[in-house]
Amino acid sequence: MASLLARDPAVSIVVPLYQKADVIGQTVEAVLRQTFESFELIVVDDGSKDGGGDVVAAFTDPRIRLIRQANAGSAAARNRGIAAARTDWIAFLDADDLWAGRHLENLLAAASKGDAVAVFANHLLASRSAPVMKADLPDQRVDDPFAFLLATYPYAVHSSSVLVARSALIRAGLFPVGAVMGEDTDTWCRLAFEGPFRYVAEPTAVYRDGHPTSVLAHQLRRRPLPPPFDRTLTALLRHGAVPAHLVRSAGRYRNFLMLEYARQLLDAGDAEAARDILRRHCRLADDPVRYAKRFLRTWGFGHRLYALSRQWVPSR
Repeated sequence: MASLLARDPAVSIVVPLYQKADVIGQTVEAVLRQTFESFELIVVDDGSKDGGGDVVAAFTDPRIRLIRQANAGSAAARNRGIAAARTDWIAFLDADDLWAGRHLENLLAAASKGDAVAVFANHLLASRSAPVMKADLPDQRVDDPFAFLLATYPYAVHSSSVLVARSALIRAGLFPVGAVMGEDTDTWCRLAFEGPFRYVAEPTAVYRDGHPTSVLAHQLRRRPLPPPFDRTLTALLRHGAVPAHLVRSAGRYRNFLMLEYARQLLDAGDAEAARDILRRHCRLADDPVRYAKRFLRTWGFGHRLYALSRQWVPSR
């Protein structure tokens, strides 16, 4: 049965792998436990030096394909997997994250409605053992992903919870090779210009945000960098490439990302740079509360007040 499915899969799964030998086996096993079995799993070993590729190679399931390449970054690894994919739909999974058994089944059922270029599931943050979206938010088509995310959870489209139409992703320009941070968010934003998304309420993906190899942990060790979508949106607007009904909401979402960048600079102790970002790149009218909080922290009194308030935040 497995050999038959491997010859004619219905969906491709792309996993970029770098220095995660301790967890990649668990991730592969989560894929192999899927209730929907007609898939190919493409793991792109992006120059790992810890034997992660060998862990994958030890699996004997014929649906697994291992590609090895010199280190070029997660965007290049994902693009390599997309190029190797043999199906019209591609699900992404990070090498340290997990899926529940019905993940693929749920996403493909939503995709079968034929009215979306991407489907994303509610996902859980491992550090909180709780889903990021409210339980009363139903399955639905999302015609304006930017407005939807701003109204619910801004990072709901996650690189381990999404299924995308390969053709739409290629039209959107694939993942931006060379971007150090925010390349996945930039990709989902560009994909939103290609058509509606669908949201699946059942939380079937687990983002292991507390793991030392997670994207979040990696970002916390680096100096903050501006989100790529800031320049992306500017260029697309200049060329008239943004659908008219998304111009306003895409701008508001960019504003959110820049406010988050200002917060990261503040957390890194660079109040002057954060103040400059707020003044030059953020709109007070789009998010007055978040803007005011950030701006207050750029001054000594405000920062001390913020630090004091954090001392009173109860631990989870």
